[in-house]
This record gives sequence, C-alpha cells and structure tokens, in this order.
Amino acid sequence: MTQVILHAGEEYISEDLDYYFSTERDKNNQIRPDTTVVSMLPVFGDIEGNFDNLNAGTISNFFYPQLPNQLDRIYLGISVSLFSNQWGASLLIELLKLVKPGGVIILPVYPETQAAEKGYWSRSFLENIFLSRSSWKGMSNVNAENDGVMSLRVGKKWPEPRPSSIEWFYRERSNLLLNSIQYSHIDSPIKNQIKDTLNSLCHLIWEEYQSSAIVERIIQDNCNTKKPMDIMHIGADYGLLINDLMLTPQLMVEQGTSCHIGSTIPMLIENIGRYFDPITKGSHEVNQGPINEVSLVDSQDVIILRDLLCQRDIGAFESLLKQAWTHLNTNGLLILFDDLSNDHRTLEVVDRLLSEIGEVSYYSTIVASKIEPDVTISQYSLAIEEALRQEAKNKDKVYRVLQKQNY
Repeated sequence: MTQVILHAGEEYISEDLDYYFSTERDKNNQIRPDTTVVSMLPVFGDIEGNFDNLNAGTISNFFYPQLPNQLDRIYLGISVSLFSNQWGASLLIELLKLVKPGGVIILPVYPETQAAEKGYWSRSFLENIFLSRSSWKGMSNVNAENDGVMSLRVGKKWPEPRPSSIEWFYRERSNLLLNSIQYSHIDSPIKNQIKDTLNSLCHLIWEEYQSSAIVERIIQDNCNTKKPMDIMHIGADYGLLINDLMLTPQLMVEQGTSCHIGSTIPMLIENIGRYFDPITKGSHEVNQGPINEVSLVDSQDVIILRDLLCQRDIGAFESLLKQAWTHLNTNGLLILFDDLSNDHRTLEVVDRLLSEIGEVSYYSTIVASKIEPDVTISQYSLAIEEALRQEAKNKDKVYRVLQKQNY
C-alpha cells in the first residue's frame, strides 16, 4: 500500500506522525498509517531531500509531479495550515487525482466555530465542495473517522474546477520544469537544474497559499465585501496574489493591479498570463520594475506591500509607503508583510513609520486570525501553538494592517 503524509516542515514530522499513529486517538485502527508511510514536504529549504522518491524512510517533495491514481492514502499532517479558501479547495481537488479508485485523503478538520475563527477547513466546507451523492442515498465521500479527523473520497462525480494559482501550478509545473532546462548552464547537470527550478516554484506557490488566505481574511474583517473593490499588490509574486483574490467567491474584486519587484523569470510571466488572462478578462494589470520606479496613479481600496524590505532600501520603502497611503480611498486598507525576524533594526524603523500614519493591527501568518492582546490561538499541533505564541510576542513576521479613516 502506497501512503504519503504531508508536513509543513521537517521539524513537524514527528508530531504529525504521532497524531495519526496514536492508539489513544485511533482505538479501532480506522486511519492509522502503515509504518512505510512516506513523509513529504512542500519546500526542502536547507535539507537534502529526494524529490521523486516514494520509498519508506525518505523525505520527498509533495509537489513533484506524480502519476494519477498512484497513491492509496494521502495524509495531511496537523502542521499544515488548512485554509478554507479557493486555493485550499483547489489543492484537495488536485490531491484527489493522485488517489487510486477506493483510495482516500485523510485530514484534520476543525469544529465549525474554531474553523471560522482560524479560516480553517470544517466539515461543512468539505461537504460544500465534495459531497456528490444524490438524493442523500449511498456512501458519502466525506466521513468523520475520529475526533478531529475526516476522510475524503472520490464521489459519483468530480467537484467543479476551482481556478486558482495552485491549479495553475499543477497544470503547468511539468512544462515549466522542462522549459527550465534550456536556461541551464552546459556544465550544470539537468537533474540539478530541475531540482533548483522546482524548489523555487514550490517556494512561490506555498507562500501564495498562506498570503492569499490571510489577505482574504483581512479584507473580509475590515471591508464591505459586497461592494466592488480595486486592489493593488506590490511584491514579487508575478501577480499570483491578485489573481487568487479576483477568483475567490468571497470578494468582489473589480480591478486588480500587480507590480512585480525585482528579478523575473520570463517563462513564468508568459505562462501565468496564458492561464489567468482568459479568466480575469483584462481586469488585472501586471507590471514589473524596481521599487523606486513604482508609481501609483489611481485610487485603491486595498494596497498590499509584501516582501519589499529584503532589498534593505528603507528610503525607497518609506517613499512608497507614503505614496500608497495617499492613494488609498477612505476606509481603504494598507496591508504590509515582511519577514524581519533577523533584522530588528529595520523592524523598529517600520513600526515607527507606521505609527506616524495611524493605528496598526496585526494578523497571524499561521492562522487566518487577528492577533489580540492576551488571546491565545489554539491549534492541534503543540509546535504550531508555540510558534503562534512567539509570533504574537515578537511581531517580527506578521501582517500589519492600517485602515484609512476620514477624520
């Protein structure tokens, strides 16, 4: 039996496995994996992994192209953030394609209230997408297995497609890997070139899962989502974030603008455009250039500045920040994210700049929730709960949000 389990990172493997192997939680052996279950990560980072190996005892990449109907069981570890957005639904649909007839996806699911607080998957979320039995007869393809765990099978019909950046990734990753070979150096082994390209794509798409869910939640919490809105993102994601926000049924994005900052891969720009342009129908403009050449002209309801301080140009960032605030509509949102966990001096400068503009609120990058003083955010994983506590304490890797009021 071929079984795999997905982890958010190498440090969570042990706890994720314990969650499913526990005899206390699974007394009837309904969901327990085989000891040969293969651990898989979305991104390898600094560890040396096997991208294409499904042998027990190895660590593989779960975004590496696999054959359809190859796996008996896919487990999602409790460390994986289970965001109930368009991206998350698309991921599950893609994973179902890898499962054999009669196979199953096994995943943690939160009670309705907790799921709503965190933006996580609940039973109702799964059933709205995947329940396909007719007239309430026959076997459901969404089943509760034990406390906090559900299983998902292919029903009588496939769920409707969910266009998103993850669907684009699954559809195009093989072409992107093959095309990357032509850019390799003569003395660079093709296998290494493919690994490097896949790892960079994995970083891009996995960050998109988190950012699309968190930004969507921030907008839902602070804006009238029944009104059409214009949204702009300045960062380095080739326009993927705005595309996902335009495709979610939870928001009404009328016009989107993306400014890609920094170096680009030409084949990515072309490939992403081919997939999304027919869907967004000309309502999303994608530009590229350095941070000091970004120019805002039209007013926006939401402006997102993401991963700009990695270039360490505080002057350009401050100028862009002031320009963004000027071009926000009344009640508009300014959303900022940068990983400043290793740069506390820059963190202090950013907090000072923002405090001069207005009141800042904070959102977690781990769960789709606002960080409130003296409020503990729970999670099935003890390791993730500790990360949440450190995140709330340090605020060096969180989303910062300012709303423009008409005083």
